Amino acid sequence: MAGTGRDLHAQYRYRILSLLISKYEGSRSFQTGTPGKQRPQFAMKKSPLAGDYFDEMDHRKREAIHAVLAELAAAGVVEVTWPRFQEGRQVEKVYLNFDAIPRAYELAGLVPRAERIYRLRQVLAPLASHPWEWVRGWWAGVNAALGERKTAGLDLEDLDGYEELVKVLLALPELEDSTPERVFSQRVLGDSKAFEQRVKKRLLAILKSYSPEEYETDAEYLDSVGLTDNPKMVLVAGPFTFRVGGTAVDVGELPGGVGLAAHTVRVMEITAVTAPWVLLVENLTSYYQVVQGVSELAVPSREREGDRDLAIPAGLVVYTGGFPHRGVQLFLRRLQDYRESPGTTARPPVYHWGDLDYGGIRICEYIHRNLIPDLQPYLMDVTTYTRYLPAGIPFGDEYAARLRHLAEDPAYAPWHPLLQAMLEHRKWVEQESMGPGATPPVLPP
Repeated sequence: MAGTGRDLHAQYRYRILSLLISKYEGSRSFQTGTPGKQRPQFAMKKSPLAGDYFDEMDHRKREAIHAVLAELAAAGVVEVTWPRFQEGRQVEKVYLNFDAIPRAYELAGLVPRAERIYRLRQVLAPLASHPWEWVRGWWAGVNAALGERKTAGLDLEDLDGYEELVKVLLALPELEDSTPERVFSQRVLGDSKAFEQRVKKRLLAILKSYSPEEYETDAEYLDSVGLTDNPKMVLVAGPFTFRVGGTAVDVGELPGGVGLAAHTVRVMEITAVTAPWVLLVENLTSYYQVVQGVSELAVPSREREGDRDLAIPAGLVVYTGGFPHRGVQLFLRRLQDYRESPGTTARPPVYHWGDLDYGGIRICEYIHRNLIPDLQPYLMDVTTYTRYLPAGIPFGDEYAARLRHLAEDPAYAPWHPLLQAMLEHRKWVEQESMGPGATPPVLPP
């Protein structure tokens, strides 16, 4: 029984001190580092200890609490007040003395929050010189908050987790191609599952708040910094030729097109594009419909070996998969290099076809701003929207607010008529709902 009594005594000492310390750490006095007029305190009747203290079935609890308070008061750590005529019988309030706060941490076995904040600032310090502006922006915000003794939403108990986050953020700029998460995790953290289990959620939260671009999915946010669940291919079909070293490949001879690995795209050079136009397609179903449609209408070419007819796509079709992943971006840069090359005799126009919605408009503008300066939308206007409106999908106020934000942005001025139509009818149109009737594209040569 004696051992049980000691355990109860230790339990209540910890609970009382940790409660007072939490009151202190949440106070203005803690944030400023200067004791205020009001000491950290709690009223027994309204405290988490009330259930034990007023337990009529077990008076040992109250006796243990009284013993702990007497010990702490004798040490000058706390001051206890009692209702009139109830001294020694029923505690009214408990106050933490400012000058005894270091001793309170020591007795409770707790690391002072100021010390934990200092350690976390040291862990995050390498991000101050990160090569990416948005990372430096996140660091500056949390560092300023920590400097004011605020947690900035960070977990002060997980320094190891933030050390891993810093390792990841410092390693990301070194990625050239999209890298599988588990390969990256093994390389940077020494454990293939560590990134997914301990860092991914935090990285996504930072990306969604500080990334210079707003994406539609978690996968797109991660791809924007070079991470992917699995390597992604670049799907492209149509008459163009590229060279890798001494090998030339004519994709036009393959009616269904090809899937190019990012590494292939990195080392390839586009040497000829005989297609009269290039069409970027947002969604996979529509991509296959376009490829099949233009192939069927193309002029057959005679393949001598085997004496078979092959339908060659009339245009060059590229699948973007929403916001283009790094491999697609690299391919479009290679295409633009070809189009801008002084030796290029033909410069086929480039069009983009996507959903008539918030994401589709932003994807088109992203490609226009970052990859193809003369990009033109295809089937992304008010006329097309009105035609397919019966198949539109209704949206609510939150989605409307996002559209309204674009409708008020001068950078999206060419899209304002379509945005206004969408806000008027409260519907957006999926690319797939246009069906085969929208393909093959009727594009000028």
